[in-house]
Amino acid sequence: MPSDQFTDSAEPTPHDSAAQGAAKAGRLRAEADKLEAFCVVVRAASAAADHAAFVEVSRAASQALHAKFGGGSITSVFTWLTGPAGSAALESVLAGEVKLAGPLSIQQVVEAVELAKKSELLRQKR
Repeated sequence: MPSDQFTDSAEPTPHDSAAQGAAKAGRLRAEADKLEAFCVVVRAASAAADHAAFVEVSRAASQALHAKFGGGSITSVFTWLTGPAGSAALESVLAGEVKLAGPLSIQQVVEAVELAKKSELLRQKR
């Protein structure tokens, strides 16, 4: 009698579990990288001294986002950070599921997300 006769085919095999774990780790890594890159954009935008400087940051951000993620704008950065995907990425970092790999500390990321939230609220009130 074959031994696999008593196993449930819907039950994940160790290989499936490892593949799922690797896929989740890859997704978390990609989201954390996006979170951090977007927070760098927010920090640069918030440091702009005037409209001309903000426009320059916006252009540079668009070029960098296109190179790294295939597209994006400063507006999409703020929208992503304040939406469900940004919140989930931040929670993964805060919970220790994934570590930041770039130049920002967790505190700097949290502060940038808060800046993005404030900016989005102001933008929506206009």
